[in-house]
Amino acid sequence: MSKKLITLVFEKAEGEIGSPVKTRLATHLSDMLQENYKYSLNERTLRDYYTNYIEKEEANNEDLKPQLIKCFCQYLGFKDYAHFIAEHPSEIEVSTEEKNEEKVEVNDVGVFKKYKEALILVFSAITITCLTYFGFVKEEQNCMIWRENHYEQTVCTGDPMEIPINALILKNLRRITEIDSLLERKEKRKELWYDKSNGKVEFFTYHGYHPENKKALKNVTDHIFQTYALDKSKDSLEIGLSD
Repeated sequence: MSKKLITLVFEKAEGEIGSPVKTRLATHLSDMLQENYKYSLNERTLRDYYTNYIEKEEANNEDLKPQLIKCFCQYLGFKDYAHFIAEHPSEIEVSTEEKNEEKVEVNDVGVFKKYKEALILVFSAITITCLTYFGFVKEEQNCMIWRENHYEQTVCTGDPMEIPINALILKNLRRITEIDSLLERKEKRKELWYDKSNGKVEFFTYHGYHPENKKALKNVTDHIFQTYALDKSKDSLEIGLSD
C-alpha cells in the first residue's frame, strides 16, 4: 500500500517545480506539508520514500503514517484516503509477485483477516461515492480553475481546465498584466517566470505550468527581462502586457 500515492505525489511536485531532481522534489514537498498542513517531515525522509517506493520499487515498504497519508491525499485533491482508493483501487491490490512468493496455503478465514482492512476501505469508498452522488455528502471545493490572471477555488465538475487544488499555486501564481507591476517586482528582486508561445511572452509570479497551454514556466533571466520587458522596440502586445 501507499506506492501509488507516493508516485502521484512526486509526479505532481515535479509538475509544480518543473524539475525531476529528487532532492528538489523532496524539499518542495517538505515545505508544502509544513505550509499547507502544518505537518513536519524533513527532506531526507521524503527522499527515502522516493528511493524505496519509486526507484527501488520495493514490494514490502512500510505503510505511511495515517496523518501523512491524509495530507498527501488532500494535496492530490482528495478529501481522505477512502476517496483516493475510490479513484485508485490498484492501491490496495496485491501484486502477482507477492502472491507467488507466498509458499504456504491459507484457509478462507485467514484470507479474510489478511485483507479485512483493504475490504473495509473499498466498501467505505463505495459508500461515500454513493452518498455524494445522491446528495447526502456536501461537495467540497477540491479543484481550482484559471480565471484571466489567477486561479480560483471551485467544486470539481470535470471541466478539462480544472486541476486538483494546490494551496501554494492558488495563493501565489498570478499572470502579470501591467508593465509597472513587472518592473516593481524586478526591482524588489522577486522571482519571475515566463512562457513564450506564438510569439507572445507572458510573465508570472510563481513557478509551475502555464495555466492554459500547460507548458512548463521558465525562470526569467536578465537577458529575457532586458529583451522582452525593457527593450523599447518591443511592442507591449507582444509581451502580453498593457501600457
